Amino acid sequence: MNKLQRLGEAPVPTLLRELSIPAIIGMLVNALYNVVDRLYIGQGCGRDAIAGVALSFPFMAILAAFGTLIGVGSGALLSIKLGEKRHAEAEMVVGQCIAVKTLFFITLPIIILCFLDWFLKTFGATPEALPYAREYLRIILYGNIFSHLSFGMANMLRSEGQANRSMHCLVIGAVLNTILDPIFIFGFKMGVAGAAWATDLAMLSTAAVAFYFYLSGKTAVRLRWKRVRIFPRVLGRVFAIGLSPFLLQLMMGGITVAYNRMFLRWAPTTESATLEIAAMGIIHTLLSLFFMPLMGITQGMQPIVGYNYGAKDFHRVRSAYALSVKIASLVCLAVTLTILIFAGPIARCFTNEPLLLKTTTRDFRLFSCMFFTIGMPVVTVDYYRSIGRAGIAIILSMMRQGFMLLPLILLFPILWGVTGIWLAGPVSDLLSSIVTDIVGFRELRKLARLGPAADSRTPDPAPVE
Repeated sequence: MNKLQRLGEAPVPTLLRELSIPAIIGMLVNALYNVVDRLYIGQGCGRDAIAGVALSFPFMAILAAFGTLIGVGSGALLSIKLGEKRHAEAEMVVGQCIAVKTLFFITLPIIILCFLDWFLKTFGATPEALPYAREYLRIILYGNIFSHLSFGMANMLRSEGQANRSMHCLVIGAVLNTILDPIFIFGFKMGVAGAAWATDLAMLSTAAVAFYFYLSGKTAVRLRWKRVRIFPRVLGRVFAIGLSPFLLQLMMGGITVAYNRMFLRWAPTTESATLEIAAMGIIHTLLSLFFMPLMGITQGMQPIVGYNYGAKDFHRVRSAYALSVKIASLVCLAVTLTILIFAGPIARCFTNEPLLLKTTTRDFRLFSCMFFTIGMPVVTVDYYRSIGRAGIAIILSMMRQGFMLLPLILLFPILWGVTGIWLAGPVSDLLSSIVTDIVGFRELRKLARLGPAADSRTPDPAPVE
């Protein structure tokens, strides 16, 4: 039984385990880029440097938004096309993903670099953190094209059931980054610039390995150079599916800007605002690490749901969705307990400065206390994205960040000062989860009514050029 047949025939729990575990490892490894950078920067460069690197997050979120617009949309559409047995159109999806990512990530970093200082000040840079942010971003932006090509191709490998090869791409880059960081930061005494160069070189290696897999014929869908171009009809579908995570990533960048500007407004001095921004940088880094198991679960679910939805086997779709929700909820509960109990020792890995350590520990517990509620919402958004229902996915993904979190960030400090800024996160987690859970349970009941599939499969038509 080949990998595509397994998506439609193997037991769902076995498939989810086989696809999710490599995806979780790959996503954890991906998160280690930021964790390792900030860990070494915190220990070797200090609080202002951490705050400076934290100021890069809105820029990375903007670029990641365009990356997910193409990458996530292409991955979901690839799974659907494979389930429909439309292999020619699947090849178009792969080639177009590479073409559009190359176009985006040559032009966007150039635009940002032309107005870098203006962006940094607008995004809430303090005088203490500004030089570090400028130094880091001027280097990291040049290598962004390799980052997005590698993650895009790794996502497509997962979408066709090649979870192990996707994991290998990411592991190689992360291991290289972990080795190069201390060499460049401490050995060559390059500071934050060394962390940026290490990341760029690691991303280049990841992209090279991903290209090797696609060009060596080791994938179900071949990369053909004649397909590396834009197909307007296919691109529209990719944009529709990827619009939800695109808007979410943009909103995440906007939320970070709102946090930084609120800290500047409500903290008594720019030094204390820098302290809060540095704490937020550490917390975002750690939450990105803790969030990766959820992303791995949804990425393991995505090819199962997408393939079987395309094949109209709704019983298997429901099984994969329901099992993913159960596992994700347990993971979120475990993460919440870990943070509440071990916030101090975890924060100490990034800093030994007493004031920053105390601030980060307190804020980490407060900011993450409702993390246990987000398991089903995260899975539900990715479920709708996997079956191509972009509208619902957009509304649900914007529920927390746009409709609830941003207004609370602006309102709560009026009542409780800086503490109110940190309280906005857990309150929005709870409120948005209630809404999303209602939608998710209704979808599970609907899938139960639809039942198992008919046996009709659509043959692969002639390529649409």
